[in-house]
Amino acid sequence: MLIALIGTILPNSASYKAAFHLPGGVLSILITTVPMFAFPIALLMGNEQFQMRRAIGLMLGLAGVLILIGPEASLPEAASIGFVFLGLVAPLFYGVEGNYVAKFGTQGLDPVETLFGACTLGTIIVLPAALMSDQWIDPRLPWAAPDYALVVSSMLHVAVYTSYVWLVGRVGSVFASQVSYAVTLFAVFWSITLLGERPSIWFWGALLIMLLGMFLVAPRRQNATID
Repeated sequence: MLIALIGTILPNSASYKAAFHLPGGVLSILITTVPMFAFPIALLMGNEQFQMRRAIGLMLGLAGVLILIGPEASLPEAASIGFVFLGLVAPLFYGVEGNYVAKFGTQGLDPVETLFGACTLGTIIVLPAALMSDQWIDPRLPWAAPDYALVVSSMLHVAVYTSYVWLVGRVGSVFASQVSYAVTLFAVFWSITLLGERPSIWFWGALLIMLLGMFLVAPRRQNATID
């Protein structure tokens, strides 16, 4: 239930809403804040120990967000600033989720069982809301391109998310959250390639600062593995 709520339903709802108002490249930068949320949460839960290097990384992450919402960042409209903070909801929940799994495990379930249960419960929770809000996707044939895209996306979600839960259990939440590096870089690439976005110099500056912050927040390899 927890993974269904804070790992999918709540963060995805916030991300999809923010995606209507923010460029794809900006959303891809915001996902780099996962380790920066994961580290202070890990400190509060006793999963990690404080290090000045990581604290500096957190401050760099904050600086990157401030650059994104600054007046020179060339966001589409002034209202987009609020949606930047909405886009930070997902990284916050991912940080909570990773630390919960790292500390309490999955109650003896393997990653596939865990994700199957989360998807089943998530479907039960979301179905009434989808029907009442008239946001239902008709599964009947014939399918168009968006329908096939949704199926492929769902399959990728299951495969990647199962791998992530397994990884958190093996190396810890903060270390596993470094997957944000790949997510961000690929997302920027696809935003430019598929959406034709042309990020400003402020975007690239924020990206570099936040990637540096991620590097500093990440634990050393010898300290990353948990038993």
